[in-house]
Amino acid sequence: MATMTNLYQNPQSTITTHHDTYPYISPSKFTESLKGKVILLTGAGRGIGRASALAFAAAGANVACISRTHSDIHALVQEIAQRGYPRAIAIAADVADADAPARAVGEVQGELGPIDVLINNAGISRISDMEHEHSIGAAMEVVEVNVRGAWNLIHAVIPSMIERKSGVIINVVSVLATISLPYFSAYSAAKAALVRSTHIMDLELRPHGIYSYAVHPCMSKNTTLGQGALNLEAHEKVEGLQRFMEDFTHSMTDTVELPADTLVALAADPDAKYMSGKYIDSTQDLGMVLEEARKGPESRIEREGLYILKVDTL
Repeated sequence: MATMTNLYQNPQSTITTHHDTYPYISPSKFTESLKGKVILLTGAGRGIGRASALAFAAAGANVACISRTHSDIHALVQEIAQRGYPRAIAIAADVADADAPARAVGEVQGELGPIDVLINNAGISRISDMEHEHSIGAAMEVVEVNVRGAWNLIHAVIPSMIERKSGVIINVVSVLATISLPYFSAYSAAKAALVRSTHIMDLELRPHGIYSYAVHPCMSKNTTLGQGALNLEAHEKVEGLQRFMEDFTHSMTDTVELPADTLVALAADPDAKYMSGKYIDSTQDLGMVLEEARKGPESRIEREGLYILKVDTL
């Protein structure tokens, strides 16, 4: 079976791809832009979320770290303090809980001030075929956490952002929203919903000075997204699923610092606004993408409708 990289990367693209961080997105470039800013980051305890919290802190921002597991974010906040970075706070919360977002946002505003950047990174996955998905509950939980969790936080932060006419919202999505792979129906659907809602959200919020992005982070082994996601019955009974998982795992060659630093750059680089509302692949060189995006209506991005999730028809 082809690797994930072969499946989703355009072989004719002129954009350089990366598997690790690179100078254009280095947090050290953005210390003046992010100094004193307040970042609300979900799923901050491990993997990409943890790396992102450290990257924003290194860039001079104050970081509110949300996770369901308090021990993970408590240790993270302690590390941020030990490194001499600005303030960081830990908030234990389940983003899919309808009451948690308003409580968390209120706590952040009370401790750190108004939220400048929201990163919806919390997510879970499910790997199963339809035949052996005997309970729809596991699939629906994926939708609840990935979609409802993000929408809950967006709904909680936008009143203040609209009032201040300033803000950045970044939804961490997945390339699986843009390609067709078996066994990821729930996860792909949830992430596709986030991509499309980011497109629509931009139409509504950009007039208020709020920029939004849907970001595919990377393919990395150093995340916990897949823990507990595999339907073991399907893995045992479905021909080809075991080989599929082996090939899928072998495709995970990116570092978590790559998406972490990309998120910092999108939040801080003033030219990122040219990609507001778009799907962004962290493995693509952001500098090269923004160079084309700066051309505005004459760019290939706008003329050809690139970085938008859509259905092409005759």
